[in-house]
Amino acid sequence: MLKHNFLLILSCTIIISCFSVSAYGDSVDDIHNYAYGLMQNEEYTKAIETYSTILELKEYDETALINRAIAFAKTGNYESSLNDFSFILDKNSENLTALQGKAIILSDFECISYSNCGPLQSLQIFEKMLEIDPENEEILLKRNLMFKKGFSDNSKFASFDVRKTNGDYIVNVQQIVRDKNGSLVSVIENAGTDISPTLLTEEFLDDRERMSTNFKKEIVRIGENDYIKWHYEMIMSDPEEKRTFFGSTKLFGTVQDGEENGRKKFLELNLITSIFPAVNVDVGDTTIKITEVFKKI
Repeated sequence: MLKHNFLLILSCTIIISCFSVSAYGDSVDDIHNYAYGLMQNEEYTKAIETYSTILELKEYDETALINRAIAFAKTGNYESSLNDFSFILDKNSENLTALQGKAIILSDFECISYSNCGPLQSLQIFEKMLEIDPENEEILLKRNLMFKKGFSDNSKFASFDVRKTNGDYIVNVQQIVRDKNGSLVSVIENAGTDISPTLLTEEFLDDRERMSTNFKKEIVRIGENDYIKWHYEMIMSDPEEKRTFFGSTKLFGTVQDGEENGRKKFLELNLITSIFPAVNVDVGDTTIKITEVFKKI
């Protein structure tokens, strides 16, 4: 059961006056006014019927679709609500009201798998909304709350084993160790990797160009699919360092998590976590990490 107080009812903004609809008034505009009154009185079943009448007269009436979607959600018919929001987005993919409505509904669905995870879809929708309206603090807060929920001990929906992403993501990581003479000591590869399939991860990868010794971003073909490929290399240990143990690597991102005493707090997120066979690096050895991340386009 969804617990959210749903979207505010929208005022009627589309006026159509070419139909005679005496049951409600003299025009479709009158039907809108009547339906809006039903929504205000929380008579959602009647409102659904009334907005459906408008949509029989005109298949795509954005106001009718949005308000009917809200009414469906209020009656617990989330599938029909999602259908209406999705129909709007098929016509106008940047409709923020429809995007937010769909995200709010999906946020309380179960996360059964990578391909059937309502909360992940909700998080990705909020990220898309930020691309459309990057200065919107309300959307940013909602996205950050979804990240916080997604990485909590009870949820973990914001991170998946790459082997379970249906080929959407591929991650190859190598740690190459050479001794002080430059001779190869060992090469180990990731035995398993979790990734957060979000735009924040892509932003993190783009930022690697700033600090890596060798960075490349390109489009590559694997089988029948095109992928964005990020390749970067980083020195993990210098010859003068002490004996070091490597067993895993975690790549972190941050989002704001409120304020305390006038200072911003930040939530640290594991965007990519790779597990390796354990290896000891002696004094004088140099370790280079090569990371390649692929995202299906």
